Amino acid sequence: MRIRRATSQDNPAILALLENTAQPGAMTLTFERRPDYFRGAAITCEEPEVWVAESDGPSPELGAVYNVGRRRVWVNGDCVPIRYAHDLRIAPGHQGSRLLFRLFRTLKATLQEAEWMQTVILRDNGVSRNTVASGRAGLPGYYPFGTIETSVIYTRPGRFQAPAGLTVRTMTRADRGALLALLEREGPRKQFFPWLDLSELHSSPYFHGLSLGDWVGVWQGETLKGVLGSWNQSDIKQTRVSGYRGALEWLRPLHNATRPLHGGLRLPAPGECLSFVTLHTLVTENNDPQWLAPLLEHAVHAHHRDHGAVVCGFFTQDPLREAVRGFRRRTLLSDHYLVSYGEDPRPRLHPDRIPYVEVARL
Repeated sequence: MRIRRATSQDNPAILALLENTAQPGAMTLTFERRPDYFRGAAITCEEPEVWVAESDGPSPELGAVYNVGRRRVWVNGDCVPIRYAHDLRIAPGHQGSRLLFRLFRTLKATLQEAEWMQTVILRDNGVSRNTVASGRAGLPGYYPFGTIETSVIYTRPGRFQAPAGLTVRTMTRADRGALLALLEREGPRKQFFPWLDLSELHSSPYFHGLSLGDWVGVWQGETLKGVLGSWNQSDIKQTRVSGYRGALEWLRPLHNATRPLHGGLRLPAPGECLSFVTLHTLVTENNDPQWLAPLLEHAVHAHHRDHGAVVCGFFTQDPLREAVRGFRRRTLLSDHYLVSYGEDPRPRLHPDRIPYVEVARL
């Protein structure tokens, strides 16, 4: 196998590899990136760095892919570029071979001295936790740094009404200054909150498909107290259900039959995609969940007509997680790691800063 940087010519083979490597669980899922893997990679990282392994010969076949691109995030109150390791897929015919170790050997040569990365592994993905995060010789250290709870919140019919004394509305150009002030004040207080240069909103692929109108704010009088954004990424990222296990397999028809009565996410037939909107930039004044609750309530009503769910995620120690408890939802746990070939990076991080996850960019 030859390991090299990927090019746009690899797009069809990468898409096929993603679709042939499902993630196990109660729902077996494939995370797809049609029509262009590289377009999706550009919203995950500002600087994607995609590598592939292919066989030698006149008709090379793709054996693996991974992405270790960089994005700017706040770390200890400073804006720094940090790599995010993701989309590691190994073709079924090469799983269990030495290819994994060769990939990590290439990665080690790629990283700068003392450089570390973030990565996230689904709790249900025991295969990855038992291989890449196993601590075997030749692999980097995977240092646990928090648990992420992703909530699939069911949308529901009805009209939204803001609580007394508050206004919830779509952001306009006149609100841009208030939005920037809130992000600049609250973002640096969290670990890994993304650096957002809104001057690039309509020019950078990092914001593909977004406009200022995709953010909604909650106001108390003239003061912006919190925001969240909605991002329909179905034109570049798809979550396809390959199959079901256990009770979910036989409960699916009953759930779908009663869905018109109670709302919720339609469970598609095997081979179909889930329909949801991903929430992003969930920020409130002083990280107070009271300002997030009406924004979530607005989202579950606003998106009901076209989607069965809205999706967001928090580290389990984040107080904002309290805002989702009152909604009908399904949860998914993931383990967050800091990855390094050198020393453990965790002691460098200020313990008083709560970590942030942007599930729209995972």
